[in-house]
Amino acid sequence: MKLMIDSHPFRLEQGDELGYGPAAYETMAKVILAFREPDTEVLFQYTNWDRDKDPHKESLMMDAAETFHAGAILDPDHTISTAVKEILLRHYAPERDPEASQAVMDQLLAYFQEVPLDEMNEELLRKIGSAVYEVYGTYTLEDEGEATQAFVNSRLACTNTVWLLPNERPVYLKNILWYRVNAQEEIVRAFELTDWWFTCAIAEKNKPVEEYRYFLNYTEENAGAVLYITAADPQRFKAAVVPRLKELLGEELEIVG
Repeated sequence: MKLMIDSHPFRLEQGDELGYGPAAYETMAKVILAFREPDTEVLFQYTNWDRDKDPHKESLMMDAAETFHAGAILDPDHTISTAVKEILLRHYAPERDPEASQAVMDQLLAYFQEVPLDEMNEELLRKIGSAVYEVYGTYTLEDEGEATQAFVNSRLACTNTVWLLPNERPVYLKNILWYRVNAQEEIVRAFELTDWWFTCAIAEKNKPVEEYRYFLNYTEENAGAVLYITAADPQRFKAAVVPRLKELLGEELEIVG
């Protein structure tokens, strides 16, 4: 594991040494808390996206139709299959009443799943893909389960559209929810409910998130997991945080630079 202090931003290259997923949650939570000081708080980022403005919407719709056709979409309450059945009925038998045509719709769905996609009507496929796309996938917090919604909303610090990552702000960004996770168990729970490839800011209490003390972006590269560290005061990072990381990670950590 290498901490590159001669790069900007700083890089903590972890490779696969911490493992992936739940096996690394506790250690990663401790790493994050190494950046926190008494006058700061840890603010995790939850990004809401605008489904209709997604530049990949058309291809995602066709992917959704193909995935549904292959039977690879979870649909425990049959919401998606019901919508597809009604589309198929309107296409093949528009004169029929859906409420009185359940058996016919079941047959049409079975037919749809048996016939090769390249033999299907293109406009019909697009309508099916659109219906599946609208239900399937997560774009906003409202698309998440109740536990995730409650966890984020109960810790919400602010909502804005401030884009702190180095890449260009995506055109389909809706807004960003910044929520507090100041304890190890809260950070672990955030990983469990959202994603362990996280973005967070360590900022002074009651200050705008863009005036962060540290900004962390945990991502995956060819060599494995990397934590990018942007510090408002690099010297403070080296003097205060690096020693804590050394104490936490011990001999596994190599300082480069």
